[in-house]
Amino acid sequence: MDFGDCIRFITESQGTCTLCTNDGGQPRGRGMVPLWVKEDGIYFTTASSKNLYSQLLANSNVELCFVTLQPIKHLRITGRVEFVEDIILKNKALDERPFLKALGINTTDDPNFILFRVSNGEAHFWTWEDNLKEADIPRIRF
Repeated sequence: MDFGDCIRFITESQGTCTLCTNDGGQPRGRGMVPLWVKEDGIYFTTASSKNLYSQLLANSNVELCFVTLQPIKHLRITGRVEFVEDIILKNKALDERPFLKALGINTTDDPNFILFRVSNGEAHFWTWEDNLKEADIPRIRF
């Protein structure tokens, strides 16, 4: 297995996940939908006014969990957040995701517009068959 398997799983499962952060020792999870899933990481947006952003600034370590129900299969990804200032990618996000403009983010230089990716991490799949063998599940580095 490689990260390409993760990309296929996320794409085929329509990509909804839980993104977990740390807020002063308290875990925080929220539902997220990635903008893109690429070989160099999984891209998301947030706003600088949101708690998510301040949590990522304080601790860039996160975990993502993608799930399918038929059959039950999880993809867990741990990684580090990198903030992305690439104007081309920010323009692409504005073009492809109309909800950003609906939130009032109209330009790439809007200070509230935060683009980030999860990368430099490890992923693994989990199924019911793996339930009692967690330590034996192969890890995928990306």
